[in-house]
Amino acid sequence: MNKEQYQHLPTRIKARTEEYLIAAKSVSEEWFGMDNGKEIHLLSVQLAAAMMNMDAAEVIASEIANFSDQLKKKMP
Repeated sequence: MNKEQYQHLPTRIKARTEEYLIAAKSVSEEWFGMDNGKEIHLLSVQLAAAMMNMDAAEVIASEIANFSDQLKKKMP
């Protein structure tokens, strides 16, 4: 990621968090029904967090790949 991308992260993270929570709630209700109250909420939050962790892993992997490419270019 470049510096410009980092500057926009807080806004994007908030938007993604809302999207993940909505998607996770939908999946939880579809799987277990809407009448499970607190359990659905807890499951939704955990599922949304897992989705966000996957995003974070992709960013880290991308940065590692970029760094690796830079190292390969510098090696004879």
